[in-house]
Amino acid sequence: MIKEKRFGLRQLWSGFIDIIYPPFCLVCNIKLSQGEHVICSHCWDKLIPTHLGNWQNEVTHKEGLDYVLTGWFFDEIFQNIIHSLKYKEMRIVAKELGLRLGKMFLTELQYLKLDVVIPVPLHPAKLRSRGFNQSDLIGKSLSKVIGVPYDFKILKRTKNTQSQTTLGIDERKLNVSEAFSVSSSPSYKRYLIVDDVLTTGATLAGCAFALREKKAEFIAVITSGTPKIEA
Repeated sequence: MIKEKRFGLRQLWSGFIDIIYPPFCLVCNIKLSQGEHVICSHCWDKLIPTHLGNWQNEVTHKEGLDYVLTGWFFDEIFQNIIHSLKYKEMRIVAKELGLRLGKMFLTELQYLKLDVVIPVPLHPAKLRSRGFNQSDLIGKSLSKVIGVPYDFKILKRTKNTQSQTTLGIDERKLNVSEAFSVSSSPSYKRYLIVDDVLTTGATLAGCAFALREKKAEFIAVITSGTPKIEA
């Protein structure tokens, strides 16, 4: 009887999980295997890694940034993954991104001798509206892989900026100008800032500016993806 009840509870829980995380891949629509959530392993493996190393010199707005890492190039699969995270609230996708980024750059990140991992913050109004910060979820997962402490309270977004998506290069920089502050006087010197995507680098440079005012000595950033390099 007890075994039958446990089996019934497992079936009920499995059905509940299927409602939250549908059992079909959001990218290719094939049925997910056991242990897969939202995105199948085949689609994850089809992402195009950048293999960029330190891409700091290629970033448009690199002021204050010492080291820049990004995982994959934008393509249709990557766009679907980010869309499922941002607009379908598939938070487990962010955790998987952090896990994969940590493994991809483990040796490089450990070599940098970082003190702390921090996310690009959302403004409180936007956080209340969305319910979560995708950079926070990515960062938490990544920090566990690389063995560096995580702190989401250091950086604050004090200006409720508009979305950077439709803005030009110079507009992006102006939009995030003085948008961030440091909540206290942290003892950390070597930071890793986590964000979901890298375009011009304006947001990350804005974060770096605030940290430099608090005597940060080294600032690295890591994002899950970036646009493809034009030939």
